[in-house]
Amino acid sequence: MSAIPSEEECIQILKDEGCNRSIIKHCCMVLLISVKIAERCKVDMNLVKAGALLHDVGRSRTQGILHSVAGADIAKSRGLPEELVRIIRRHLGAGLTWDEAKALGLPRATYMPETLEEKIVTHADNLVGDTNVRTLEESARDFEDHGLAIAAERMRVMHAELSKACGIDIDEIVAGLKPRGKIKGPCGAYVSRSDRRP
Repeated sequence: MSAIPSEEECIQILKDEGCNRSIIKHCCMVLLISVKIAERCKVDMNLVKAGALLHDVGRSRTQGILHSVAGADIAKSRGLPEELVRIIRRHLGAGLTWDEAKALGLPRATYMPETLEEKIVTHADNLVGDTNVRTLEESARDFEDHGLAIAAERMRVMHAELSKACGIDIDEIVAGLKPRGKIKGPCGAYVSRSDRRP
């Protein structure tokens, strides 16, 4: 297996796989939140960064629930480390039990985040709306409005677990977080004041 890819390499993977600008922007926003959370925990920061950037690489193939499987397949085909493949596969909602995954037509695998890195990326993804950062309750209400009450409760449990691991409520970490001006490097071109094309 190869090493965990850098931010530049992750952006290039997203582009090479055909992810559009809005997918890349979303991944960059998830990166911002993931890093803010990860800075408070003892985790593999490079793994969190790569997981945040590549969690939706499968959206280059499908926008449906199978994007996590497609993304994991892409990561495997590129020889990326297994711990990164697991983040991509397990980032759906607040995780899925095997029975839930089976009912959705997903192939046999574990879809429940287990490591802190997996949970950070999963939760950060849930806290990113279309173009904004949301609180736990805003995200949970969105799940509930879509008939996903069990997933909303699972998200609340994950939020509490991560808040405990970080020593501060995750909502406090991301409160008032504005992506513009906070993201440097390759992602800065996607989350910026202008809509320039990289």
